[in-house]
Amino acid sequence: MMLKGREILSLPVVTSDAGKQIGEVKDIIYDPTQNKILGYLVEIGGWLRDGKGFLHSDLLRREDDCLVVENESIIRKIGSIPELKQVLDEKRDIRGLRVERDDGRHIGVIRDLVLDEETGEITGYEVSDGVIQDLLNGRTTIPNTGISIASDKVVTSMGVDYDTEMKGELR
Repeated sequence: MMLKGREILSLPVVTSDAGKQIGEVKDIIYDPTQNKILGYLVEIGGWLRDGKGFLHSDLLRREDDCLVVENESIIRKIGSIPELKQVLDEKRDIRGLRVERDDGRHIGVIRDLVLDEETGEITGYEVSDGVIQDLLNGRTTIPNTGISIASDKVVTSMGVDYDTEMKGELR
């Protein structure tokens, strides 16, 4: 099932062994170069101190109203999870980056991830061209293929036609 990253944010994290809520998802940690979710940043007891989280591979399932992990020991300090620490240290998050076509035409700004919740694969990115355009036409989705990521922008080789029949999709 495909979903947007924002659908995961603020979900409680619950243990399967005791059914106890142990935290809340504050962010998705992902690697755009690998096109996959690596893990989740979790707030415990209203505090983000100590930066705790867990690997996507430790997620048992997502239910409508929570993420389920085996037990509390799954949640660890980010510094003790090398895969997550490295991505955070390297600041690979591309949300907020400008998106343009390879001919230089501005498309918008990446606002969210489009995910395959079963595999953790990032299948695309949701792009906003501003509040008014979002309201009038909806947001555009670009696939994760045919893009190159620079430090200040994302360039897509996909042509863009804001055809009403395309409903915000790039072609």
